[in-house]
Amino acid sequence: MARPVLVFNAVPHVVLAVARSLSRRGIPVIFSDVSGRRSCPPSRAIRDAVLLPNHRKAPDHFIEVLSHVIVSKGCDMLVPSSDPGLVAVSEHYDRLASLLRVGCPPPDVVKRVLDKRRTLDTAAACGILIPTTRSISDAKMLESIGSDLRFPMIAKPLTKENEFLHTFKMRYFATLQDLKDAFTTEPQFGMRNLLQEFCGGEGVGIEVLLHKREPLALFQHCRRKQLPVTGGGSVTSVSEELDPDLVDQALTLLRKLEWEGVAMVEFKYERASRRAVLMEVNGRYWGSLPLAIGAGVDFPFYEWQLAHGERPKVPKVYRVGLRYHWLAGDIRRLGSLFDGSPKHGFPLPSRGREVIQFFKDFVTPSLSATWSWSDPGPALWEIRAAIKSTTGALLRRATRKSKHAVAIYRYQGWRNSIVYLKLRALYALGLKQACRPLDIQSVRSILILCHGNKLRSPLVEALLRKYLAGSANTARLSVCSAGLIDHPEERADERGRIVAREFGVSLDDHKPRRVTPKLLEEADVIFIMDHLNEARIRVSYPNVTGKTFYLGAYSPGLQNSRCIEVFDPDRGTLADIRRCYRQLDLLARTLVQVLRGGQSEQQMPHQPVGSPGSPQKQDQT
Repeated sequence: MARPVLVFNAVPHVVLAVARSLSRRGIPVIFSDVSGRRSCPPSRAIRDAVLLPNHRKAPDHFIEVLSHVIVSKGCDMLVPSSDPGLVAVSEHYDRLASLLRVGCPPPDVVKRVLDKRRTLDTAAACGILIPTTRSISDAKMLESIGSDLRFPMIAKPLTKENEFLHTFKMRYFATLQDLKDAFTTEPQFGMRNLLQEFCGGEGVGIEVLLHKREPLALFQHCRRKQLPVTGGGSVTSVSEELDPDLVDQALTLLRKLEWEGVAMVEFKYERASRRAVLMEVNGRYWGSLPLAIGAGVDFPFYEWQLAHGERPKVPKVYRVGLRYHWLAGDIRRLGSLFDGSPKHGFPLPSRGREVIQFFKDFVTPSLSATWSWSDPGPALWEIRAAIKSTTGALLRRATRKSKHAVAIYRYQGWRNSIVYLKLRALYALGLKQACRPLDIQSVRSILILCHGNKLRSPLVEALLRKYLAGSANTARLSVCSAGLIDHPEERADERGRIVAREFGVSLDDHKPRRVTPKLLEEADVIFIMDHLNEARIRVSYPNVTGKTFYLGAYSPGLQNSRCIEVFDPDRGTLADIRRCYRQLDLLARTLVQVLRGGQSEQQMPHQPVGSPGSPQKQDQT
C-alpha cells in the first residue's frame, strides 16, 4: 500500500483537487496548514489533518513538530501547495529532504520564482515581454520622474515570501497624484512594491510539469472571472488548445529559472495582436487545477509518479472548451462588490451585470471546483463558509450605514432626514436630474455652501478667487462661502489647510461661518455639495431653492445626476481629503471657464434644486 502524502495549505478547493487525485489511486493524503490554523475541508479524500505551529512565529518548534508528524504518520512525500508552503519548505529544505520526497526544487530555485523582480529580469533576458516596470524608492524620486510615467499603473508586492504582511495583491493607480498619495501615506511604498504599467488582455495560464528540463504534461486555460475582482485566482475559466508561442515562452522561462516540478506561467494575452506579456510564475498548484484534472491532465498524480520513479502516461490531447466554476469564490466575488471592502483603486464592473452573470454562470453546465456526488461535504462546507462570510460583511456594512443614518437623524432632525432620504431615492432612480444655472455668466455674486465651512466650501472660495483674478469680465464678481450647521468651528480643518497649499491657495486665515438669510438673499447663485446640503436648504430656506445648484453639475463629461455629489471627507484620511480637493479643483476650473464664456454649456436640464423635473415645476418638499 502507498504511504501517505502530506499536503500543505492552499485554497481549499486546490487541496481538495490534489487529495482527490491521489486518493483515487489509493494514496492516502494528510493535510496541514503552515500558518497554524485548522482549515481542512471535510473530505473523504483526506485521511487526516494535523495542526502545526505557525512557521513564522515559531520556526524551530514548527520543524520539530513537522518532523515528528512525518515520521509518526509514515509520510514519504510533501506537496507545498501555496506560496507560504513553499517558503516554509525552503527554510527547512535539507531537514525535510532527509525525511521524505519534497515536491519542489531547492531553495535557491524557489526564491527566483517567489521574487517577482528576479522572475521578470530573467524573462526579459529570455526575450519575453514583461510590463514596463519602475523602481521608485521614495516620493522625491517619484517627483523627478513623474512626467515620464504612463498611467494607469499597477503596484504588486515585491516578493511572495511574506504574503501575510501585504494588504493587497495588486493596487491600481489611475493618475500620478494617486501614486503620490500612496507614498505620502506609506513612505516605504516603493521599496516594498513593484510598479508596472497596466496591461490589458485576457489572463491565460500555461501549466507545466517539468522533469529534467522536459515538459511531461502541459495544459492551457483562460480566466473569465477572478477573486478578488482586483486580481487573483480563477472563479470561472475555460480549457483551451495549447498556443505554441505561449508554451515556448513558458518553457524557456522555466528552464532558465532551472525549475523542476509543477508550475503555472501566467500571461496577459491580446488575441487580436497575439501580444503576450508575462504576469507571474506560480511555482505550485494553481486555482484552476480542478479544470486541468477534469479535462484529462492529472498533474498531482503525475507528480507523485515521478517522485516514485514511475513514468507518467500523459494523454496526447485533453478536453478543450471545458468550463470551470468555483461557486464559493463566485459568491465571495459578488458579495465583495456590495460590502464596501477595499478595491485598491481598481475600476469595478457593473454590479447589475455581475448579478446577471452570477446567475448565468450558476445555471450554465460547468465543471465544479468542489462538488462531487460521492464526496459532497467539501462543497457544502465551502459554500456555507462563503455565504456566512459574505452575509457577515454585508450586515456589517448595513450596520455602519444604519449608524450613519441614525447619526444624520439625530443631528439633522426628522424633517431634514426625511427630505434627505427622499432626495437620495429621486436621484438614484433618475427622477431628479443634475442641473446648471441658465445664465451663469450674468451673475455677480456666488455663495458656496457645505456642511461646516471648514473643508470643502472654503477651498472652492479660495480657488475661484485665484482663477478669477485678472479677468476683466469677472472683475466685479464676488465669491464667499458658509456652512449650514449651527455651531461652526473656529478654524478650517488642519488637514485641509495642509492639502490646500498643494493647490496654490491658503486656508490658514479662514474662519468658518454659518450661513445667514442675508447671505442667501444677496447671492445671485448658490452652489451646494451634496444631498444633505440640499435637504437642509429645502427645509430651512425654501425661498432660495430656485437659485441653488450642485457644484458637481460642472463635472466634465457628466452624463447623469448620480455622480453630482462632492462627498464630505471630514472623517477620512489625508488621502481622502486630497482626492476631494482634486475633484473640487477640477470643478472650480470648469466653472471659471463657463463664467468667462470660454466653454459651452453641457446639453442637460438647466434647473435649480427646487425642480425635480422640468424648469417650470417647483417642488417645495
